[in-house]
Amino acid sequence: MGSKTKMMDDEEKKDEFKPLHGAQVLWPPDMPDEMLDDTIVCTMKVLADNNNDIEGKGDLIAEHVKRHMDEKWEPHWHVFLGTSFGCHAVHERNRFAYFTVQSKERDKGCLLYTSPSPRD
Repeated sequence: MGSKTKMMDDEEKKDEFKPLHGAQVLWPPDMPDEMLDDTIVCTMKVLADNNNDIEGKGDLIAEHVKRHMDEKWEPHWHVFLGTSFGCHAVHERNRFAYFTVQSKERDKGCLLYTSPSPRD
């Protein structure tokens, strides 16, 4: 019975993704619904406008999304885009999301979070 319980625990720990606005969102996101909706819609639009070219235009795409998030939701956003990356970061509460966008070549990963404001 111990090994069966361990298998169930391992299955529960698997990352769960849910579809939202054409993206697959790591669930549960640590972001309010309105902010998450805006984040995905903005990112999807910028990706589409740039032919999903993260390899060639990734800096431009990330900069555009960051500028949008800083202006609309307050500053200090970090935006990472790529096809294969990992991250461990300290972030503000209610200011973290990871989602993937399907592409013909490979899925594109999108990670956004805010860091705590600099303190004097």
